[in-house]
Amino acid sequence: MTESETLWSQARSMKKPSKILFHRDYRGFQGGHLKLYDYINHVDSVDWLQSEVFVDPASRGDHLWSNHAHLVESFQPAAANILFIAGTDWRALNPFGGIEEQMPVINLIQGFNHTQPKHELFSYLHRKAIRICVSQEVAVAVKQTGLCHGPIHTIENGIDLSLLPLPPIHQEGILIAGLKNPELAKSLCDRLRQHSIEVECLTSHIPRSVYLEKLSKRRIAVTLPKKTEGFYLPALEAMAMGLAVVCPDCVGNRSFCRDGLTCLMPDMDLQSLEAATLRLIKDTDLSQRLRANALAQSRLHSIEKERGLFLDLMRRILEDPLT
Repeated sequence: MTESETLWSQARSMKKPSKILFHRDYRGFQGGHLKLYDYINHVDSVDWLQSEVFVDPASRGDHLWSNHAHLVESFQPAAANILFIAGTDWRALNPFGGIEEQMPVINLIQGFNHTQPKHELFSYLHRKAIRICVSQEVAVAVKQTGLCHGPIHTIENGIDLSLLPLPPIHQEGILIAGLKNPELAKSLCDRLRQHSIEVECLTSHIPRSVYLEKLSKRRIAVTLPKKTEGFYLPALEAMAMGLAVVCPDCVGNRSFCRDGLTCLMPDMDLQSLEAATLRLIKDTDLSQRLRANALAQSRLHSIEKERGLFLDLMRRILEDPLT
């Protein structure tokens, strides 16, 4: 029996908190880091699990885990009971020679790059892991590769509604969330201002709390994702704060973005986006209907639901590592 297998057996028999080791290489803020932060909090929400976080020394110092109670100075997978990785964290496992065959490895998959043969992440699909996909669309795409070694689960991204600022009684104007498509966002902003419409256009990173505060004060949100996203939280957050939303299709948003029901989903071009936004301004009945439907839809994507599904999976993994 290997050292990792011995530790795994001891943890199950002694009923001590199972240690979940996370790995992070932080070179700048991305939404994926925020979601992994949520999963660390999920682990720390119960007394039968304990998270440990290793942050690569080359990382920027302003990472989300700087105050975590269980930061570790060296990455030692064999000292943990379960490994939790995302993105290119697989690189950190390479020196440990197939450790995924000796202990459970959870791999969080947040996008479609894993399914692109020319992308580095595609090369890791054959590695044994318990994979968690952030949307059903991502899970389907990953399964269709036929390469995965290990089970594939879907846990749709949730949002912590308690962190969203309360919108004022009267929400006014439009906010364009254009960080991922800045040129199109600026062009749309110029077009809308020609109609004497109050527009705020965001095309660079700002603190999350500031962004959410700005968003909460608006009546309409135009959110511009990349062509494909594994999920797309900005649109869901806008829905949860009672805004009418314009959001083009990006595949991973289809579980909550439904054209004409919870939002408008025009093509990702200037004319279509302008027309959809003007339609929401002029058709108040449509706007109100979308806002009500979207608010109800957003409640189906709570962080509590995400946590419950994950902890249920963790219980099953502790009972059977092949889950």
